[in-house]
Amino acid sequence: MDRKIKYILDADIQGCFDNFDHKILRQLLEKRIKDKSLLRLINKWLKAGVVDGDSLEFSKKGSPQGNIISSLLCNIYLHYVLDAWIMEQVEPLMEGKLFIVRYADDFIIGFEN
Repeated sequence: MDRKIKYILDADIQGCFDNFDHKILRQLLEKRIKDKSLLRLINKWLKAGVVDGDSLEFSKKGSPQGNIISSLLCNIYLHYVLDAWIMEQVEPLMEGKLFIVRYADDFIIGFEN
């Protein structure tokens, strides 16, 4: 590494896939996606039920882990609520540098101090 990083925080956001807010996700998607048919398709994925044994369950939040679109939606959501927050709000308050590397609900943050 070419950075003077002394500390690493390794984290996993517990229950991330099960709990992100659909309304907030839709607002975040609309910032970048102008194609209404694509937004409708994503909305259908979010509304699709999950078969658990003999029952069909519908959720108003989150996206089932293993769903074909879940990791992508999680990455979009956390780009705004975690990555941007760290870089815009936290980094300016730090003494020294930091970096974040994240995929879906797993991430590491490196700190100089």
